[in-house]
Amino acid sequence: MKRQILRILLLLLAAGYVFLGLSRIGFNVDILDLLPRDLPQVKGLSLYLRNFARPDELIVTISAPGAADAGEASDLFERTLSGHPETVGTVMAEPPWEKDPRGLPAMAAYLLVNSPPATVRRVTEHLSSREAPQTARTTFAEIVSTPSLREMLLLGEDPYRIIPELFPGGLPLENAGGGFSSADGTFRVLYVTPATPLRNYRETADWLETIRSLCSSVPLANGVRIAFTGEPAFVAEISTSMQRDMVLSGIGTMMLIGLLFWWRYRRVAPLVLLLVLLLAVFLLSLATAGLFLHHLTAVGAGFASVMIGLSVDYGFFIHERSLRHSGALSELRRNCFRNIFWTSGTTAAAFFALNLSSFPGLAQFGNMVGIGVCIGVAVMLAIFAPLTLRFREQDSRDIPARDDARSAPARFRIAEAAVLAMVLLLLSVLAVKGFPRADFSPSSLRSDNSPAQRALDELSRRLGGGHGDSLHLVVTGSNPREVLDRLVKLQESLKEAQARGDLTGSFLPLPFWPDERNHTRNLAELKRVVPDLPRLRETLLGNGFNDSSFSLTQAIFDRIGGWKSGEPLLLPDNPAGRWITERMIRPDAHPPLALGFAQPAPGRERELVRFLQAAGVYAVNWESLGRELKETLPREMILLSLGLAAGILSILAFGLRSFRAILLFILTTAVFLACLAGAMSLLGMTWGFFNLAAIILLLGTGTDYGILLLLSLRRNGGDVPAARAELGTVIFLCAAAAAAGFGSLAWAANPGLASLGKTCALGLVIDALVSFFLLPIGWRLFFGTPRKNGTV
Repeated sequence: MKRQILRILLLLLAAGYVFLGLSRIGFNVDILDLLPRDLPQVKGLSLYLRNFARPDELIVTISAPGAADAGEASDLFERTLSGHPETVGTVMAEPPWEKDPRGLPAMAAYLLVNSPPATVRRVTEHLSSREAPQTARTTFAEIVSTPSLREMLLLGEDPYRIIPELFPGGLPLENAGGGFSSADGTFRVLYVTPATPLRNYRETADWLETIRSLCSSVPLANGVRIAFTGEPAFVAEISTSMQRDMVLSGIGTMMLIGLLFWWRYRRVAPLVLLLVLLLAVFLLSLATAGLFLHHLTAVGAGFASVMIGLSVDYGFFIHERSLRHSGALSELRRNCFRNIFWTSGTTAAAFFALNLSSFPGLAQFGNMVGIGVCIGVAVMLAIFAPLTLRFREQDSRDIPARDDARSAPARFRIAEAAVLAMVLLLLSVLAVKGFPRADFSPSSLRSDNSPAQRALDELSRRLGGGHGDSLHLVVTGSNPREVLDRLVKLQESLKEAQARGDLTGSFLPLPFWPDERNHTRNLAELKRVVPDLPRLRETLLGNGFNDSSFSLTQAIFDRIGGWKSGEPLLLPDNPAGRWITERMIRPDAHPPLALGFAQPAPGRERELVRFLQAAGVYAVNWESLGRELKETLPREMILLSLGLAAGILSILAFGLRSFRAILLFILTTAVFLACLAGAMSLLGMTWGFFNLAAIILLLGTGTDYGILLLLSLRRNGGDVPAARAELGTVIFLCAAAAAAGFGSLAWAANPGLASLGKTCALGLVIDALVSFFLLPIGWRLFFGTPRKNGTV
């Protein structure tokens, strides 16, 4: 009775643990969280994306055959979305300073007071009694003669040319259509925010689906297409695909495991028990991740199928041994534990070794699979072993025929020849074609089937001038003053780079970054203009202008006149001000940040990055990130692989106590890795960010087959047929299950995870064939004929 109560309590405790852990699971969709945090490109891009790419802003893109159709669609979407305040917070279909010009004077006043004293002197000279009449006449003549309606309106609003003095090269966010429309008007953009904050990926996905539904109800002209991008679109798309990948790959792996088990044993009870325990191992592992990791990355979400495919190996091994076991449960456990210890130890070590990598995504993946393998070993030994032995005692059917390699030597000789021919073919391919091509481009991190990414690419092409190689200049510091000093130095570096021909264009937000020294110097000088406003108005009226032409100048100096000396000068808190400043500066952030951009000259990007990169200054883009990782990742993976190999050899030295056996293991591993490289070259596969980690994982998982065979050969005194008969079924089932676990990732939405899965699945199959058929041949060459005393 006490034992029953204890079991119920343990079951309830496990259920509570699983529920608590699963309730805390979330998905991290930031690709940069998979990469080393100490690399300059990763640091800079992380600062850029987390501070200047707004997480709550959905971008709706509209493309149409004609400008009229695009404009009409934009108006319809704006009215439809604005009509649902319970769902939509704001909808912006045109620049806020054009939609509500009343916010522009506040921004212009701030920028004027914040400008360098030389700029203020030029503005006050334009407004002086000596130059003001001439400035007014020149402006009026340009209005009359210009063919540009846009230029006519701008000059009419600002006849004293205050705005051009602030931005000699034009407004910083102003491209073809102010960031909202392409030059020909056939491509339009709307920026949409939710009515309430989105707390997690589920709410984000639901909100995006609501927006899609609202947009689908809008009648559109023929040829008008819409798409969705921005952070909410990526969060919804990637998190749901991660959840789907994790569930479907896990279910697919378990189904294949079930088919393999049924094909071999034809027993229902142990099959059901095995699947239930695998589900329990998965839930316990995922709950542990929820308690300690909180957020799964795109790579970490792939742990389910891999962990299931590896954990079932121990179940297969235990069940196969139980069919031949006639002793006590403790003896079965000891027998299984001795073999499982070596294989599970190297497997867990391989995955935990990923913590030595500087790639957080790989470290999380390794921790989750490693924890799952440890939990799987404990569950299989503690629960599956006694129950499967009990099922065996209750089952009166004949035990499936033992695979006796002695009965078909010709069959094994044919198989050995076939595997040897495969090895020679793959090694020949490797010699002729060389190692697989390396692909460290940013596109290898992104899904090829991502609608949000395609929409973002089109937006960049249509509104960004097609400059995919432009650099983001992220400037940070311990305080706003330090950021300002770095911006000033960076401005000088940009001028020098442009003079050398390394740069075709650039922008820094110096006009927007608060400079208290300028405030103090400029405010007193600008306040002297306030009493002259009536004179300036009369000057305009006398030169062909009307009262409305003086409105902007009047509003700017009214605001300047209201500021008190010594009072902190704050950025304008209106839609136009927030829209501009939030995309360029974060003086109140921790740490404070500023964002600019630079357009490298063709072929000069790498040199420009090296020249501009400095303390607190990051010149970053995705292409530069790819180059940086290409220089870092292979070296790191080689060091990790060597460290892991040394650990595995140490374990084998203790377990085998034979130099020749260890040398045979090394040669077998080298052959299978070379064959894997040849197979990848033959199939056109590439090395990338994550499948380089396949080398580490295969050292820990694939080498299990060689270890099991070496232990069996040692135990059987070098009797190859006996070792094959003992392990043939186990190796086949384990290799098939593990390959299925990794192979199911081939359809993952994340390309890095998919390439990792395909590489590991291919490697496991090759390793199983090489180990089972060729390692025994090597044993005969190294050790000669079997010894009857059962020792090596």
